[in-house]
Amino acid sequence: MFVLTRRRLIKLAVVPAAIALAPAPRASPRPIAKADFVPIGGIPQWVAVRGRDRSRTAILFLHGGPGEAQSPFLSVFAPWEERYVTAQWDQRGAGKTFGKNGTSTPNMTLQQMAQDGVEVTEYVLNQLGLRKLILVGHSWGSILGLSVIRLRPTLFHAFVGTGQIVSGRGLFESQRLSAVDRARAAGDAQAVAELNGLSARDLTDRSKLGLLFKWQAPFAGSDMNYIGVQEETLGWPGKLKSQEAADWYSGKVSLSVPKLVPYLVDFEAGAAGYDLPFPFFVIQGRDDGRTPPDAARKFVSRVRAPAKDYTAIEGGHFACFTNPTGFLDALDRDMRKLGVS
Repeated sequence: MFVLTRRRLIKLAVVPAAIALAPAPRASPRPIAKADFVPIGGIPQWVAVRGRDRSRTAILFLHGGPGEAQSPFLSVFAPWEERYVTAQWDQRGAGKTFGKNGTSTPNMTLQQMAQDGVEVTEYVLNQLGLRKLILVGHSWGSILGLSVIRLRPTLFHAFVGTGQIVSGRGLFESQRLSAVDRARAAGDAQAVAELNGLSARDLTDRSKLGLLFKWQAPFAGSDMNYIGVQEETLGWPGKLKSQEAADWYSGKVSLSVPKLVPYLVDFEAGAAGYDLPFPFFVIQGRDDGRTPPDAARKFVSRVRAPAKDYTAIEGGHFACFTNPTGFLDALDRDMRKLGVS
């Protein structure tokens, strides 16, 4: 092509359209699958960081229970790992961390575990070269998560609760009343009398806790899919499949429940006030029979935060596992409100 100027003709280079409009090649995903015992809070604790592409936004997942470590069930997080880098942590006294440290594990307190959570967060961020991640807490993890993020809110994009607990005593009372109704319907007068005599503090007594579990409404619907994964992986308490399974059950029963249930019982989400200096979201299974969705929704409505929302999705207490698409879609929407992708 030539352009005529006052003095001369100038030849311009013409770039073929196919070349000029060709998009830049996409970088190949860089997967990460790392699992180690890491010095956290003075003891070795198990942390895994996994994802299809390490450049994605990171999540630290806080498991429930107390004591229900997720290390044996990482397969349920495969959909999470497609969208996010997902970090798992077997908390002090649970799972592989219990297997490493045993019943002599020190400092089984909520305060220490919150500090542990901050240290785990710093470790994950350092591994990925990031400044912030998303903190997600399930059930007991929703209690721990609020304690973690209050210690160091600048490390997190947001806190996301699922199976969100609002009141420990309220949770106990709703489960106790449900158990009384079921025992009465079965004609078991002795169980009714024993359940009517229970207090929230009795949950640290294994025999009394067992009575409550026997009569409270069982898991149902989609939650049974996740319970099936647990049983298929671990076996039954009387017929465990591996040392990992034995550690999982032993840590929960012998250490996590007796040491940490008192913190669960005393927990009131509003006790520290309703002004949260961090974005706060709850994604709850609408059929959650363990942690009442209505209580979580009302708590979110009272919270004052830089950003907040409550989303109900299909599923029960384990909806984040049994309905990963619904959970992750809701999480994506919440993060887009913060400009996080």
